[in-house]
Amino acid sequence: MVIGLLLGLAARNIGTDAAGNPNWLATTLSTVGTIFVRLLQTLVPPLIFTAIVASISNLRQLSNAAALVWQTLLWFAITALIAVLIGIALGLIIQPGINSAVLADAAKEPSTQGSWLDFLKGLVPGNVFGMQASTKITDGSAATSLNFNVL
Repeated sequence: MVIGLLLGLAARNIGTDAAGNPNWLATTLSTVGTIFVRLLQTLVPPLIFTAIVASISNLRQLSNAAALVWQTLLWFAITALIAVLIGIALGLIIQPGINSAVLADAAKEPSTQGSWLDFLKGLVPGNVFGMQASTKITDGSAATSLNFNVL
């Protein structure tokens, strides 16, 4: 993680070329990061399913389920709070986005926004596994991607 942080800082300090294109290090880190996140997205659904099945099968041996639920919620809240504080602190210290090649026109507010109903509809997957495929057509070529909606 420290090596990744140092490489990210180096890529940010190198900046962009005269045309505003990202440098080779930023491109390489972006590619590696995208591959890593896709691998995580592929592994998460089976891991969640296995954890749920294992937890349910072990509930018969548990005599104090209520205490376990409260301990689990407490640990979840504590670890979530720590993660949020670390994220905010790193965001304030590192200031991601400095030297980014985002133009002001591209960063403007979107013309349309979804409603709460759209958000709720998006939480429900179209099939049991939460997988969806989408095709994006740009410049006459099509790229298809498969996404997992774990929630």
